[in-house]
Amino acid sequence: MKVAVIGGGVSGLGSAYVLAREDGIKEVVLFEKEESFFGGHGKTMRLEGVDLDIGFIVFN
Repeated sequence: MKVAVIGGGVSGLGSAYVLAREDGIKEVVLFEKEESFFGGHGKTMRLEGVDLDIGFIVFN
């Protein structure tokens, strides 16, 4: 079976990961409209040489 996951946010990435490990799933394709890997609000910025993960509003 081939599966498509729409959205590369936390939920989409988690779903794609779980589905990819399931027996019977041959292919998982992830679609994200933004150029960033996390989609949604999650971003990584560099400040004075340190990478900071920001924007996960639920966890702030």
